Amino acid sequence: MLKAELHVHSSISDGKDGVRKILNAAMEKKIDVISITDHDTVQGSLEALDIVEEEKLPIKILPGCEITSSSGHILAFGIIKDVEPKMSAEETCRVVRELGGVCFLAHPFDFIRGGSVRLKDFRIVDGVETFNAKSYFNFMAKRYAKKFSKPEIAGSDAHSARAVGLAVNYLPDNINLIESIFHARYDGKRVSIRERLAFLLFQLSQRL
Repeated sequence: MLKAELHVHSSISDGKDGVRKILNAAMEKKIDVISITDHDTVQGSLEALDIVEEEKLPIKILPGCEITSSSGHILAFGIIKDVEPKMSAEETCRVVRELGGVCFLAHPFDFIRGGSVRLKDFRIVDGVETFNAKSYFNFMAKRYAKKFSKPEIAGSDAHSARAVGLAVNYLPDNINLIESIFHARYDGKRVSIRERLAFLLFQLSQRL
């Protein structure tokens, strides 16, 4: 089995740490696969791919990003080109699939952080992030993923190297990475209130 971290943000979008620091943290935590899912850009993933290839690092990169659709955030895996934000969920998923990727709802029902609240979106996507280390709505995400028979994954939604690995997926290693996501088992823990407040203060300081 491969230990995978499927939801991480670098400083290329709204994360605190750069790609290099994130990769180092993932390797220290014995993570085999990581997807750097910056908001509306695959640049973090492309940088990770370059670093791993150049330095022959013992970690696999699943390229992707977190796309802002008109109804909520969608995790796209397996793409190396940016997808235009603010399109409908239907159009977003269509474009991602044309690029060879797959789509998972990110932290659904967490409307404060851009999660979709439309049940229709569960039908459109390929799967659902039913455990997000920062969400208080995981129980609803899981309920409707089961209702619509969608594969489930977990995400740390890490915005720092320290938070990498809060939620990990265990993927079969005898099939390709994209296909393996659909067979994920996961384990995770919630971000503490103290850590959440520390990150919010960091974001605030960046805007002042």
